Amino acid sequence: MKFSGLVIFALFATIAVEAAAQPKLHPIEEACVTYEMSGQMQNGSITRCHREYGYEQYEIQNITIGIAGFTQTQNSHNITIGDTIYAIDLENNSGTKTTNPMYQNMVSAMENNDAEEMSDAFISAMGYSQTGETKTIANHECAVYNSSQAGTLCLTAEGLMLEQTILGNATTATSVSIGDSGDDANYTLYQQVTISEGPDLSNLFNQ
Repeated sequence: MKFSGLVIFALFATIAVEAAAQPKLHPIEEACVTYEMSGQMQNGSITRCHREYGYEQYEIQNITIGIAGFTQTQNSHNITIGDTIYAIDLENNSGTKTTNPMYQNMVSAMENNDAEEMSDAFISAMGYSQTGETKTIANHECAVYNSSQAGTLCLTAEGLMLEQTILGNATTATSVSIGDSGDDANYTLYQQVTISEGPDLSNLFNQ
């Protein structure tokens, strides 16, 4: 009985150490945002949720893309757990697994900066600057950022994107749920489909 107790204690201690080792990649522990997409090139909806401060995330897309009279409906389910990205094709019950080549850089940067500071640095690196304007979207206030090349963003103080416009196409939050990480099944869907190795994304950053 004593031996079993020690084994159980060691098991829980190991789990606690592993959980503590996970980096904090977002200021908010859990959140879900649903967006409506509108414009000449796209229409539909996106739901993005995360938990464990962004260590686990998923995005569900149901959009129609139209270019030069050609339209295509896209239903996708993407899951990110740490440095692993699962892109799932719901129609074929299959998916690919790739490694995010920027993940370790993100984790290293987080060691000396909090998530809010990293969010500001990322926005600046993307060429966005704050305009001083604020908006209220889905009952939450956000600050407007502008980029001459990438359009506009509207972000909450905690780093949640509530609106993005690019080339006349808008992605606007319709609901925001902080403290809600969404359905657990949406994080584990990759376990229910056939997964193959995806492309090596590191090549994109070594050219």
